[in-house]
Amino acid sequence: MTDKRKGTSINSSSRILGDKTFAAISAVEGLKLGRASKERLSALREKKLTPAQKRAEVLRAYVQPKGR
Repeated sequence: MTDKRKGTSINSSSRILGDKTFAAISAVEGLKLGRASKERLSALREKKLTPAQKRAEVLRAYVQPKGR
């Protein structure tokens, strides 16, 4: 299966982690989500977006527009 983004692919060794699994791994590494991140993820869940749309929303939150 090929991802729509140029140059990337999803193969049998790729894994997508759910929220709980990602949180558990992050906790072991000593990482915690900030309040803004938790609120953003909660809002994304409520919107029932596709995985691609969720990724785009998260990227939009961290990528600064050019000229800033």
